[in-house]
Amino acid sequence: MADLNVCNLETDGERREFAAHGHAVMAHAGAAAMIRGTFEPGWRWSTDVAPVAGTPSCQVRHQGYVESGAMTIRMDGGEQRTIHAGELAEIDAGHDAWVEGDEACVFIDMSPHALQYATARPAGIAPAENDQMRLVRRGYTAFNTGDVETLMGLFASDVVQHVPGDGPLAGTYKGPEAVLGYYGKLAEATDGTFRAIPVDLHGDGLGHVLAVHQTVATRNGSTRVARGSILFSLVGDKVHDLLEMHGDLPGDDAFLG
Repeated sequence: MADLNVCNLETDGERREFAAHGHAVMAHAGAAAMIRGTFEPGWRWSTDVAPVAGTPSCQVRHQGYVESGAMTIRMDGGEQRTIHAGELAEIDAGHDAWVEGDEACVFIDMSPHALQYATARPAGIAPAENDQMRLVRRGYTAFNTGDVETLMGLFASDVVQHVPGDGPLAGTYKGPEAVLGYYGKLAEATDGTFRAIPVDLHGDGLGHVLAVHQTVATRNGSTRVARGSILFSLVGDKVHDLLEMHGDLPGDDAFLG
């Protein structure tokens, strides 16, 4: 029998106050989790949340929707953009942010990391992502930007990527050149639109990283958004094996077929 889980944000949610200028409410129901942040005029992460989080910039990844108001995001690397009501936004870890104008900004965050917001990580424990998880994240960035040099540097000479299904690209690709050739076929089939955006990474500290991602591609005028994952096996700083898994393998095969 299917589960039906319900949580009332107002009566069941956890409210976390900022140092000033607003608050956030966290709630979860089954596998659904979210934060609704109300950021009042004058709010800025570096003054209103940093004292609680204890980090120089926000280290939570956000994936959400701006319900009202506007907020400017400045990444640690210098990139800056203002998000407005009605817009979806994905914001990587490592940023500052502040409210624009005289209207409160309400942001609905559905990231897997959302419930970590406005809390301090216990002292004395390592960061959530280890070196191999960060290496995998770097690989996704290289894949999505066509950075062949970085990908070649991450692959072991005997790397193998396993692609399941009955579609035209299914098979086992052995060696860096063959794996890159598979990526080239994905790009060719989708006019260069195929992207795989990591949603969450899980590691065991023993050389295995499971990356859950969302793929987006357009083919023959139709855009497909789907979820999947790759189990990476690494030795040191090299990827030796990639095992693809799909949330809807027949649908993905049909899209590329």
